[in-house]
Amino acid sequence: EEGCMRPLVDLVKFPQRDVQLAACIAINCITLGLEQITKSSVMTEHGLEGIIELADRTDDAELSSTAIYALGSLSENSDVKGRLVEIGVVSAAVKCQEVGNIEVKRACGYLFASLSEVNEFHGDLDKEHAIEAVIALAQMEDIECQEYAAFSLAHLASNKDFQVRLVNLGAVRPLVSMLASDAEPRHYAGLALLKLADNFENHLRIAEEGGIQALLRLGRTRSSDEQVQYKAAITVGQLASNAVKMFPNGQDKTKVGTTSASGRGGDGVPDVPSSSAIGTSSKMLDRLRGQVNDQKGR
Repeated sequence: EEGCMRPLVDLVKFPQRDVQLAACIAINCITLGLEQITKSSVMTEHGLEGIIELADRTDDAELSSTAIYALGSLSENSDVKGRLVEIGVVSAAVKCQEVGNIEVKRACGYLFASLSEVNEFHGDLDKEHAIEAVIALAQMEDIECQEYAAFSLAHLASNKDFQVRLVNLGAVRPLVSMLASDAEPRHYAGLALLKLADNFENHLRIAEEGGIQALLRLGRTRSSDEQVQYKAAITVGQLASNAVKMFPNGQDKTKVGTTSASGRGGDGVPDVPSSSAIGTSSKMLDRLRGQVNDQKGR
């Protein structure tokens, strides 16, 4: 209100590195929190471009991470978020995520999560290879990176135009891994996998990569949301119905998907599908591929 944002924006563009860093930290502090006017003021004072330029300085980890962190805070405002996408924030974040340290990766993950909330920006994320960057974050051991990635994938998977693409890019495996743990990302990982399973074309890959076992665990765990459990049960039923249609009439269906008590946690669900599990034999896979192609034809 006292007009401090304009001189701070000018200092972000100052040629001296330490001045740029101090100004970026100041903007960061001011824009943290729920006050929307502080975020929009950076945009109205034309400061977004300068902060993105600082984020592009990947040779300076401190400067780059501070700028990316600020961009994540600024993206919490819907108008600012749209402007950031227009001026190339996605490309800058992808670059930072590839070469940055863990703090930079976390900041990029938060920014991707913020952008993924809006379906309108999913095409921009895909165009700039941000979906691959999100999947790479999901594969990391860092819980914070996993949580941001799972959140992003849950929103991306809710967009029918990207469900098959996400699976083709390798989103299922890290989601299954998250569901095997008790960490925070588990909830959003479950939502993402359920959304991916809504698409018939993804059933084969989900079965191949252990998604059925993950969905079974999700439906049986007491810590899950009741709606998530219900959706998991429905999804497993759809997958099972799809698989049963592919068996020859004379085959013993009682042997399908048999499990042992040696699965993780003693829940009777194997971590890796056995040769008798649904969707793992070559004939099963061939039949499922044929059914997928028939469905595409319809």
